This record gives sequence, C-alpha cells and structure tokens, in this order.
Amino acid sequence: MAELFVINGVCAGTVFFLPDVPTVLGRSPEAHLQIADPWISSMHAMFEWRGQDVWVIDLESRNGTFLNDERVQESKITPGALLRFGKTEVRFERREERPRPEGLFAEGGTVVRYLDDLEAEMREARLGAPRRDTVRSEPAGAVTARRQIAVLEEIGRALVDAGDLEACLSRILVSVARAIRSERSSLLLTDETGEMVPRVVEPSGSPPALSSTVIAAAAQSRAGVLSLDAKQDPRFSGSQSIIQQGIRSALCVPIWAAHRVLGMLLFDRGPSEPFTPDDLELVAVVGHQAALAIERARFLDRARASDERRRALEHQLPPEVARELAAQEPADGDPLEFTRRDAAVLRAALSCGEALAGDAERAAEAIRAAMDELARAVLAEGGAAIRVAGTGVAALFGLPRPQADAGSHALSAARAIRERVRRLGQAGLDVRVAVDAGPMVAGNLAGAGGFELAVVGEAAERAERLLALAAPGEILAGAGLRGQPGLVSDAVEEIGGTTVEVFRVAE
Repeated sequence: MAELFVINGVCAGTVFFLPDVPTVLGRSPEAHLQIADPWISSMHAMFEWRGQDVWVIDLESRNGTFLNDERVQESKITPGALLRFGKTEVRFERREERPRPEGLFAEGGTVVRYLDDLEAEMREARLGAPRRDTVRSEPAGAVTARRQIAVLEEIGRALVDAGDLEACLSRILVSVARAIRSERSSLLLTDETGEMVPRVVEPSGSPPALSSTVIAAAAQSRAGVLSLDAKQDPRFSGSQSIIQQGIRSALCVPIWAAHRVLGMLLFDRGPSEPFTPDDLELVAVVGHQAALAIERARFLDRARASDERRRALEHQLPPEVARELAAQEPADGDPLEFTRRDAAVLRAALSCGEALAGDAERAAEAIRAAMDELARAVLAEGGAAIRVAGTGVAALFGLPRPQADAGSHALSAARAIRERVRRLGQAGLDVRVAVDAGPMVAGNLAGAGGFELAVVGEAAERAERLLALAAPGEILAGAGLRGQPGLVSDAVEEIGGTTVEVFRVAE
C-alpha cells in the first residue's frame, strides 16, 4: 500500500492513499487528490505505478514538483521521500499489505468493513445500481437506513449551526455515540507530526479510551474494525492499553473521503451488549460524511481568517497584493519574508497651523480625512502604505513586491499627496513629503500571525532626515532619485554628519 502524508499547509495531517491506477494531484475539484493550496496548479502532478515502483510526473505545473528539494519532471519515489507541490510538503510511504478476510466476518470475533467496498456500494447507489447482497435481512437493512438518515441529518444541522470546527466535531461525535449507545467515544484527527490525537471525547472531560493497536489496524487496513470482545480477540488481546483501559466491545472507523483519511472515530462499551455489524456500517458511512463536514468547517475557518487578513492588508497594500498574501496559510510561514531589493521609500507628515490648533475636534477630523487621502495616493501608485504614529505615513514602492520604475511611482504618489491635501481645503493643514530610493530590506516584522511592515536601509534613513528639512507644502527628494523628471537640484545639506544632495520637486 502506498500513501502520502501531508506535512503542512491547508491539508496538514491528511493521509492520501495511492490506488494502482494513475492518480492526479492538484487544486481542481476534478483532481483525484485535491489540495486547495493557491500555489498548486489545477492539475499539478500525477502518480503512476510502473511495475512495483511509484513514479511522480509533473504536469507542466506553474511552480514545479520537487523531490527532496530538487525540481523534477518525472522520477521514481522511494519510501520516506519528501515531495513538495506549491508550498505543500508530503511524505511518501509504503506499507505492507495485510491479507483481507473473506466475507464480512473475520476470525477471532472481529468484523471488518473495508472502505473501498463501502465507497463502491455508495457509488452504485447513486447510480441506481442494485445493492450487493449482505448478511443483513431486509427489515434490518431498513432499520439501519433509518438510523443512517437520522444521524446524517444531525451532521447536516451541525454543518449549519456549528460556529467553528471544534463545535462541529463535538456535534458529530455526540450524534453517532447516541445512535449506537456507546459508553465512551473519541474523535481523533491527524496532527502535523502524523500522530492521531483526540480532539473531542464523550463524555466530555473524561479521558479518551485509546488503543494504538486498534487505531493502527484500522488505518493501515483502511477499514472500519469492530471487535465483539477486544480482550478475547487474538488480534488485539496482547494490547496493554486495551487491558488497562477496560476496552471490551470496540469500534474503530477512519474518517475518510475518496483517497484520504483525516482521523479516526473510536467507540467502546461492555461485552454484555456488544456492537453489531449494523453499528459498524452506520459509523463507516458517518466517517465519510464526517470527513466532508470537517473539510467544510476547515474551509470556512480558513475563508474567515483569509477575509479578515485581506481587509487588514488592504489598508496598507495594493488590492491584488493583499488578496495574494491573504490567501496564504500561516503554516506556509511568513508570507512577507524580509527581502533585499532596490526600492523607493516615501515619508509624509501632516502639520496643523494656528487655524486648527484651537479647535481639537475640527483638527482631528481634518487629520483623519488627510491620512485617508495619503493612503489612497500611495495605493493608487502601487505602493505599500505603512501607518506610523502621530500624523505621518511611510510607504514603500518596489517592496514587498517588485515594481518597475519604483522611484517614478514614489514621486507621483508624493505629488498626489500634496495635491489631495490641498484639495481638502482645510486652512492650517499642510503636508511635508520626502522621497528617496536605493537598496533596502523590508519584511513583516510581526511574523505570520500579524502584519507590521518594516524597512531598513540608507535610503529609508535619508528620507527620514529629509522629512525634517522639508517645509510645509514641500517635497524633497534624495540622491537615489537623481535623473527623475521634475527635480530641481537645491543644495548640498549636512544630514546626520553626512553631506547629501537634496532635490526639490517642482510644483
């Protein structure tokens, strides 16, 4: 059995199983293995078996397919290999196939329900094909169907009502536990290390009843497992966790959808009234619906976080840059890593004359309106606006994203700032602006959890000092913008112990 374990990104913790037919990985819903990473192409790569080996083939993806940090067009992959698609990393593993028991009942009081069989039956049912015979009588099947419908309706309500992923998981577990009369229940999800950890337990607050032996059996076989009496079952009787925790009749079913497993549902109760094959059938169907519910809840959580982040970024960055950065996951790392590049920096500061000094309310309103105009002027020229304390603003052009002729855009923004403030028509309100260009380093000082753009470099320091020299209504430019049209060489000034050339921007 070949599988891919997703290490990071939007599907972190998911296990994809590779069938023996060519399988496409991509962002599109039509891909067999779908990963909603914006850096992954719609149809990014394909896995195929060549004899006993698995090969990966890049499908002319935009950002490439990487095997152990080396970009490949096609390559054989070996167990333990790390692959990267976009910003999502996966680990390839091969596991020994376990022989499948014949029929529904296995030896030793264990019932096994293979997920690929269940998936085939669900597909046949959707197509209207007759269901294959099972060990159940028709009346029992009708009862099972009614139970399934009731539980699935409860999961549907959880999707609508639950405010977040944790609430959704709790509703799913409680509805299934009630339907099969479980004494103890746990819902596990795979974490970023590959371990399945409890996310919800029932009764709430009680220690979860876990057996790594049972979990491993279900995960590796990709099957739901029912043990009528785990202590007497030769398959599990040697497990210390089963003995110590008093696990008797146990159900363990993967939370699954198509080629992926997200976690596990665990239930147990006393042997006097063991779980039945109908209980296993119900939980196996619920495991599929639970995976869809979990993925939807995760998608909504990501969408809400992305929308909040986009709104915050749009105050400082051009809309297209804000949308791109907002779509990235925190797990991808800092989306604005510190970058060194030739860029331009703009510093502007508002000043209030005597006409506004005596009216605090009018001054505050005028400053708010002017600050908004400053930000709009910067964004209109493709710059990144950085709000600073007091009545000033800083802006970058050419960082964090490259920009052709950043200096020209910075000067255009400076002229627009001066004109916009003047159009406000507030007596006593004026603006001073300084612009310079050169090598700079900029990035997100707050890390992936927030956004605080910072810049360092000689040009940024010169712009700060030039701002102190500028008179109200004046735009000064540094030597990094020499040669730009509309600059008038004014003087050589002593700034911070250094002699620099200063230009004034003509009206």
